[in-house]
Amino acid sequence: MSSVPFKLSILPLRPSTLSLLNRRGFNSSTDVIASKASGGISNFAAELDIPLVEASGMYREVEAAVKSLSSLTASSSRSQPTQTAASILSAQYNQSGLKTRPIISFAQSIDSLLGGGFQPKEVTEIVGSPGVGKSQLAMQLCVDARLPKQFGGVEGDSIYIDSEGSFSPERCWDMAHALCSHIQGSVHRSNGTKNLPENFSEDTILDSIHVFRVYDETTQSATIQSIPDYIKRIENNGRLIKLVVIDSIAFHYRCSSSDYKSRTKSLARTASFLADIASKNIAVVVVNQMTTKVSGSSASSETNLSADFSTSLIPALGESWAHAVTTRLLLSTDTSESMSNRP
Repeated sequence: MSSVPFKLSILPLRPSTLSLLNRRGFNSSTDVIASKASGGISNFAAELDIPLVEASGMYREVEAAVKSLSSLTASSSRSQPTQTAASILSAQYNQSGLKTRPIISFAQSIDSLLGGGFQPKEVTEIVGSPGVGKSQLAMQLCVDARLPKQFGGVEGDSIYIDSEGSFSPERCWDMAHALCSHIQGSVHRSNGTKNLPENFSEDTILDSIHVFRVYDETTQSATIQSIPDYIKRIENNGRLIKLVVIDSIAFHYRCSSSDYKSRTKSLARTASFLADIASKNIAVVVVNQMTTKVSGSSASSETNLSADFSTSLIPALGESWAHAVTTRLLLSTDTSESMSNRP
């Protein structure tokens, strides 16, 4: 384990592990190392008052968390080369002088609103009430990411991190079938100027969508941090990741038993990591939920139960998260409501 001390509260540990260690007086990784060094894993187990096997597993968990955070710290501490404004601007254009293509959704109003589609190098948030179609749009984007370049697409693979169990392969197949039919119709109308791409079918479209199912906050954070390595493995096979979807970002944070401070730190690290992924010419799309905000006069007491107050639906995760995304797309069945804003 690294000798660099880390506070346990910033390590990606399970809430139950962090709670037990804190109750027993362990506040940093060096406390855990010192306990084992003074008498082996049996001493560590005795201080925690847990079985030897459980203590061994907990020590390995802390060790893995320290190793993961150490590698991130080392990579972020390396000096970054400077860039001029001109080089940053030119990086947004390909060799033909055209701006990097967005991923189109085939929803004309949404694509027009977003300047042609979901943009690469940006973190776009889709937020709305339950049942409004957030996951539907996210799955549609994964299918559309496979659209061939000659038809205006980016022809890439996508990653779908599913935290709620909302991903439906059957629905994706239906969407893929509709896309294939649309392309076949476009080829027919082109009178021979366009050809149907090889290996473009419903099965190959679904084969380009890489799904990760995550069941808690820790697994979600670890999966997001592993995305860059996974992207490299895909690229080594001659394929490019063009889209990363998290559906939804808020679910495990709202269900987590960790304290507010720990959740805020974890969310800030996640936001920074997603921005770094997006900078590699990838469109990052994050689905968020709505929460109820109570406003008005001060909270009512037992002697004042009729205090005036009002409620409204707002995106979850607070203002800090709102400033971490590039574009917020608000889906609503109410046409009078604003559909998008840039934080």
